[in-house]
Amino acid sequence: MNNNLFDLVENTSRNIFLTGKAGTGKTTFLNNFVKKTHKKHIVVAPTGIAAINAGGVTIHSMFGFPLRTFIPTLDRIDGNLAMNIPDLIQHFRYRKDKLKLLREVEIIIIDEVSMLRADVLDMMDFSLRHIRRNPNKFGGVQMLFIGDLYQLPPVVRDENEYMMKKYYTSPFFFDAFALKETNLLTIELTEVFRQKDEEFLEILNEIRDGNLSKEHYDKLHERYIPDFEPKEEAYVYLSSHNRISDDINAKKLNELGGKSYFYKANVVGDFRDNQFPNEETLELKIGAQIMFIRNDATQEKKYFNGKLAEVVDLDDDEIWVRIDGDDDDYKLKKEVWEQKKYTLDTEKNIKEEVLGSFEQYPIRLAWAVTIHKSQGLTFDRLMIDAGKSFASGQVYVALSRCRTLEGIVLKSKISSDVIFSDKRVAQFQDSTNANDQIEEILHSEKYDYSIRKVLRYLDTSWMKQSLETWNNASKESKFVNQQNAYQLYFALKTSVENLNEIYLKFEKIIWQKSKKFIQSQVNWQEIESKAEGAVNFFFGKVKEEVFKPFKEFYAETKGVKGMKQYNDDTRTFLDDLEEYLNDLKNVHLLDKPLFDQKNDEKISVKVVKIPTQNITFQLFEQGKSIGEIAKERGVLVQTIFGHLGKFVENGQLEIERIIAKEYIQDFEIFYKTKFIENPEQYESLNELKRELPHMEFHELRVLRDYFSRK
Repeated sequence: MNNNLFDLVENTSRNIFLTGKAGTGKTTFLNNFVKKTHKKHIVVAPTGIAAINAGGVTIHSMFGFPLRTFIPTLDRIDGNLAMNIPDLIQHFRYRKDKLKLLREVEIIIIDEVSMLRADVLDMMDFSLRHIRRNPNKFGGVQMLFIGDLYQLPPVVRDENEYMMKKYYTSPFFFDAFALKETNLLTIELTEVFRQKDEEFLEILNEIRDGNLSKEHYDKLHERYIPDFEPKEEAYVYLSSHNRISDDINAKKLNELGGKSYFYKANVVGDFRDNQFPNEETLELKIGAQIMFIRNDATQEKKYFNGKLAEVVDLDDDEIWVRIDGDDDDYKLKKEVWEQKKYTLDTEKNIKEEVLGSFEQYPIRLAWAVTIHKSQGLTFDRLMIDAGKSFASGQVYVALSRCRTLEGIVLKSKISSDVIFSDKRVAQFQDSTNANDQIEEILHSEKYDYSIRKVLRYLDTSWMKQSLETWNNASKESKFVNQQNAYQLYFALKTSVENLNEIYLKFEKIIWQKSKKFIQSQVNWQEIESKAEGAVNFFFGKVKEEVFKPFKEFYAETKGVKGMKQYNDDTRTFLDDLEEYLNDLKNVHLLDKPLFDQKNDEKISVKVVKIPTQNITFQLFEQGKSIGEIAKERGVLVQTIFGHLGKFVENGQLEIERIIAKEYIQDFEIFYKTKFIENPEQYESLNELKRELPHMEFHELRVLRDYFSRK
C-alpha cells in the first residue's frame, strides 16, 4: 500500500489525511516521503516538541500567528477572548524571504494533526491565500495531514470553548472551514507493527472505537493487579500528569542513595527552553531506571524509542547502562536535536537551515512517564493507573504503547465512562475513507496531474504581458535609448508570440495523446518523448531569443543614474525569465526527468555592469554628440569628456574626434616648448589654464594625458 500511497501524494494534487492506529508506521511514511519527493515541501506541527520530533517547525513560528483563538468572522468580537479576520490580517506582514518561501512551496505536511485546532488550520488557509495571491483553498498548496484522531485531542481552554462552539462544530482540524468542499481523502494504515497478538489488537480496536465487549473487558482486567510491585523486571508507570510522574521519578531516585551525577545539555544558537526535547540537566545515579527517547541511528540498532535500561556506572564524562534484554554494558553517546527553519536557496529549492541545537544523552528517568510524553514510544512492560483523570483517547494511547497484553499491569480498573469514542471522528473518517479508491484515483488523476504540471512550467503566455509592462516602462524613461529599446521589444515580441503559438499547439497535441493513452492507443513513452522534446526546445529558445538579449540590454542600463524605476521593472521580467528556465531544468513527468543535462548551463540574472565610460563610448560611436550624450545620461559635459579621454589614452579613439584641430596644434607647440622641459610645474590644471586660457579644463586634461602618453 505504501508505494501506492506515495504515488497518490506525489502524483496528484489531492489533500490527504493519513491516519492509522498506534504503531502502523505513520512516522516512517513521513520520513520516507520527505526523502523521496520531488515536491517542494515543508513539515510543520502544532507543538514545539512535535515539530522537533518531526524534523520541522511549529505552525505558529512558520506563519507568525499569535496564540489567540481565531474566529472566522468580520463581526466585532471581544479581543481579549479571540481575534477575527481583520485582526488576523494584521499579522500577514511577512519578510521578503518568508513570502518567497511560501509562494514556492507545493505541499505542506502537518504532523500530529490530532492536536491541530480547526481555527489554526483556518488561519493557515487565510495566510496562504493572501501570500500566494490565489483564491483557492490554502492558496493552491497541497496539504498532507498525518496523525491519529483517537489519540491526544486539540487543547481548547475553558474561556475559549464557548466562542469556538459558536462557530465550529468541533475543535478537530477536519471541522475547519478551509476543508469544506475540498474533497479531502482519508487513507488509513492498517498493518500494526507494534503488536502481533491478535486478541490484544482486538481489545485495542474496541477501546479505540468506544465499544469494548464484556468478554474483552474481562480479559483486559485479568491484568488488574492493584498490589503489584516490580521485582527484577523493569516496568514503567504511565501517569496522566507531569506532576505524578516527576514525583515518582524523584522518589525512586532518592531511594537509591549514592552519589548524584549531573549532565548538562549543550544548547547552541536559537533553541527555546519550552521546546527542549529532554531535561536540560539530567540527574542520574547508579541503579537508575532510564529509557531511551530516540532510535539508535547507528548500524548497531542497540535501542529504540521507549527501550528501558539500567544505569550501571557513572563518572563526570561517561554513562554506562545495561539495556533491557542485553548481557553487556553499553556506553551512551550524546544525540543532537535541531531547531530548524526553512529557506530558499539561489535556485529556489526549499532548504532546511539549522537555527540552534540541543545536545544531550537520549535518555530520561523512566520509573514513570506521562501519557503525553509516551506518544510514539514502544514499551515491553507498563504499569497503568487508568483512573478518572484519564481524558478521552488517553486509555487507548496508554494501552497501545505496550507490545503485549501480558506486559501490562493495571493498578486500577478502567471504568467504562473513560472508554468512549468521539462519534464526530468516526463519522468524518468513515465519510472520507479512500483506502479502496487509491488505485482508481491514481489511474484517473495521476497522468493528467503530471501532464498539467509539465504544461504549467512550459506555459509562455505570461511573457507577453511582462514584455508589454517593460515596453511601457522604457517609453516613459527619459534616459533609455528609445530606438534600441524598440528594436529589442520588436524582436522579443516576435519570439514570444511565436513561442506561445508553439506552446498552444503542443498543449493540444499532448492532451490528444493523453486521451489515446487512456484508451490504450499510444504508449506512455510516446508522451514522455514529446514532453522531453518540448522542455528542451522551450529552454533553448527562451534562453537564446529572449533571456540573453534582454539580459545584455539590461547590462547597459544597470546602475545608470536616473534609471532606477526602469531598471526595477526590467529586473522583474528578467527574474521571471531566470525562474522559468531554472524550473524547466527540474521538470519531471511522473518520475522521469525531462531536461537534457547536456544542455545545462548556469542561468543567472547577475550581470557584469558595463563600465560607465563604455556606455558613453557606445553612444558616441552611434553618432551622438558629447552634449547629447551628457543630456541623455544626466551628467556634465566634463564627465563625458573624461569618459572619452580614456579611449583616446588607450588608442581606441582619435583625439581629433573630440577636440578641435587648432587646439591640438596649440597644445602640441606648448608641450614641446615649455611642458616637456618642466612637467612638474604643470601638474596642476590651473597652471595649464594660465598658459592656454582659451581652452576648458576638461580639454586640457585630455590633451595633457594624450601627449604625455604619446
